[in-house]
Amino acid sequence: MCETCQNAEHNKNVPRKARPVRVESPWEVLGLDIHGPFPETSQSNTHVLLVTDYFTKWVEAAPLQKKDPFSVAKALATVFYRFGASKNIYTNQSWDFCEEVSRHLCERWNISQLLTPADPAGPGDRSAEVLRSSICSVVNEKPSEWDAHLDPVLFEFRTSVNSATKYSPFFLMFNRYVCLSSEVDFVKDSKEQGAGSGKADSLPPFTATVQEQQN
Repeated sequence: MCETCQNAEHNKNVPRKARPVRVESPWEVLGLDIHGPFPETSQSNTHVLLVTDYFTKWVEAAPLQKKDPFSVAKALATVFYRFGASKNIYTNQSWDFCEEVSRHLCERWNISQLLTPADPAGPGDRSAEVLRSSICSVVNEKPSEWDAHLDPVLFEFRTSVNSATKYSPFFLMFNRYVCLSSEVDFVKDSKEQGAGSGKADSLPPFTATVQEQQN
C-alpha cells in the first residue's frame, strides 16, 4: 500500500474542524489537493492533482510527474482553458507554493488565478473520501499504470448521485443526464442520477433557472 493510501486509511476517522465556504454557482470556489507519492508509472507519474468544484462536486484529475509548482500550474492551465478560472481556490499547500503556482499561471499561460493556502472542510459530504479511496484502489491494483485508469474512476464519481446535493456532479455541471449507450433506457438512467420527475419545481433553484432559460 502506498504512502498516501496508508495516511488516508490512518486519518479517515480523525474529526476535522469545518470552516464553511459559501458557494452559489458552479466553478465559483474550487478545492485543490495533491495526492501521492504513488508507485511510478510507465509515464513517470507519481502524484495526482485533484480539482474539486464545491458547488457541483465535479472533479478534475491530472497525473503529475513531480509535485512542484510548475507541474501543478501546467495541469491547472489545462483545466482553466476548458472551464475558465474560478473566484477562489483553496489548497493545503504553503503560501510560497501557492504564490509560485500563481506566478507560473500568469507568466506562462496569461491566467490570473490566485491560490489560497487554506484547508476548509467540504460542504458536509463524504465524496472526497470516496474518491480518494477509489483512486487508492486503482493504484494498488495497477501500480505501474494507475494513471491510465483515472478516467473510469472519475466518470463513475461524476455520474453518481452526491449525498449532499442529491444530484450527480455531471447533471449540476451540464444540466443534462449522461448516457454511454444509445440502447440504455434514458428515463431509467436519468432517475438513477437523481432526476426525479424533471419538473422545474423539483429541481434546485440554479438548475430550475437554467432549465427555464433553455426552454
